[in-house]
Amino acid sequence: MKMDRCLRLLRQMVEISSPSGHEGELARFLVREMADLGFRSWVDEVGNAVGEMGDGSQQVLLLDHMDTVPGAIPVRIADGALYGRGSVDAKGPLATFICAAAQGGALPGKRLVVVGAVEEEAASSRGARHVLGLRQPSAVIIGEPSRWDRITVGYKGRLLCEYRVR
Repeated sequence: MKMDRCLRLLRQMVEISSPSGHEGELARFLVREMADLGFRSWVDEVGNAVGEMGDGSQQVLLLDHMDTVPGAIPVRIADGALYGRGSVDAKGPLATFICAAAQGGALPGKRLVVVGAVEEEAASSRGARHVLGLRQPSAVIIGEPSRWDRITVGYKGRLLCEYRVR
């Protein structure tokens, strides 16, 4: 797969506004792009963009989120870097997953599943929770950025709670 196609994919993804709860346009775009690249692709029941390649019994899940925090950052390229809301967190890793799977193609005995999940930036994590209930992959790679020069084995989370004191 040519690098210019991957860069074009990422730029188009960043140009599509997708704050939490409003990922539909990006999901539909990704489904079309993944189908074009040889995936079986669809938008699932909660709005995740899903693409599968191969039909083996061993499933490898590449999971990232499509949503962003609210606000706009003008999309531009400067000094070899792409700027715009979501370019790093996490449309960049999601575009990388799509391009890498497309370039590698179907692997014997494997099913590559790329998921662009909804509502990760919201308290619900609705998209990832939905996938968790449906799949039992052999391996999962999550594209949440944590630095460019390493693989992160663990990641901090958050705990939300409500309480009332009288």
